[in-house]
Amino acid sequence: MSEITFADVVHQSISFSFDDPAEQLVLKLLDTGWFQRLRDISQTANTRLVYMFSEHSRFGHCLGVAYLAKLVLSKLARNHSQEIEPYRAAVLVAALLHDVGHLAPGSHTAFKTWFPGQPDSHESLAEQVITHDPEIGAILDSHSRTLKTQVTQILDESEKIPAWTWQLISGGGWNVDRGNWSAVDSILAGVSYGQYNIPALVDSIVITPNGQLALMENRLDSMMHFAVSRHAMYRQVYQHRVLLAADTLNKAVVDRARALGDKLEFIDDTMAHALAAKTVADLSLETMFNMRESWWRYHLTRWSRSKDSIVSDLSQRILNRRLLKTIRVQNEDDKEALCKKATNALNTLGLDPRYYLHELSTLDVHSGDSKQSMLVQLDNGSIITLSQADPLFNAMASATRTSQKSWIALPKEAKVLVGHAR
Repeated sequence: MSEITFADVVHQSISFSFDDPAEQLVLKLLDTGWFQRLRDISQTANTRLVYMFSEHSRFGHCLGVAYLAKLVLSKLARNHSQEIEPYRAAVLVAALLHDVGHLAPGSHTAFKTWFPGQPDSHESLAEQVITHDPEIGAILDSHSRTLKTQVTQILDESEKIPAWTWQLISGGGWNVDRGNWSAVDSILAGVSYGQYNIPALVDSIVITPNGQLALMENRLDSMMHFAVSRHAMYRQVYQHRVLLAADTLNKAVVDRARALGDKLEFIDDTMAHALAAKTVADLSLETMFNMRESWWRYHLTRWSRSKDSIVSDLSQRILNRRLLKTIRVQNEDDKEALCKKATNALNTLGLDPRYYLHELSTLDVHSGDSKQSMLVQLDNGSIITLSQADPLFNAMASATRTSQKSWIALPKEAKVLVGHAR
């Protein structure tokens, strides 16, 4: 069989061919240990605690991103074949492996859990895997001795390669990564917020004379459809206050496990290394490889029976969906007063505020676009930014910044004592 087809929730089916050397790389990389590991890395973390069918993994997402990259590359090759061919394999591989460095629990949630306050650096971890894993390295080297370097340059957004190569995967506005997760996460959450016209957007992408990725002006409406969809996914799904509160429990249980040290009743070698790590640089490839959702939940299950009441209770809250409740914060003075009342309530209940009182806030959805805004190619050939082309994009970005929300999270019984019964 020269072509392998996979069922897909967005496209119904996606396929890659063994007869195409670049697509053959994708199929070979699917069977590597690191890529199969992504079946046990959650795509949307605690989203499943609100949207019950949102149980999917990074595996399907990454395969979908590679397929979307394949579609865009095929379209671009019609008019830019000389620019596309030298980088086609590298772009497909980078699209497939861009998330291979994600950790449990919950991908992006993992960085808030293990390294709070530090940047999410899963891209640099992916580069480490691609550079040092012998199985992946052998496959890439068999295609070309320069392929591994090209792939890591794309993930690093290097100036040594044409900008379109990395803009396709991580550029501002629409890219194949966002283009996949918006649709997939929406469908599997059982909502319609993130669905948009994929064929129209794919057909609208061009490469400018100076090697930038751009959108044709006549398809600006399809881009804005996507921008609104992505915006809605953050507002309605990813930044749901229940999910943000659930994320704090992961951090709290790790904080308690670290505080217990040698008194922690169960811990394997991977957990010992993860708890000891102060930054992601302290994690070995072996530790990263073993940090999976099943490993995390097994530890929670063991800790839920711990003699330490705090680590036991926190673990049970995660396992049994006994989550923290939230109280909306209106301003800084309000937050200070609420935190004081909440601390008093927790002390009355015998609950340590270090583990049971947390501050939550939404993030600026469009902050990443400021680094490299999507370009738009006008009908007269001139190039402007997406922000210049449509005021709606600026309006959404402005609304996100000015309407950021904050809460405090605490157990239900403490919320009642504070005077917020609901």
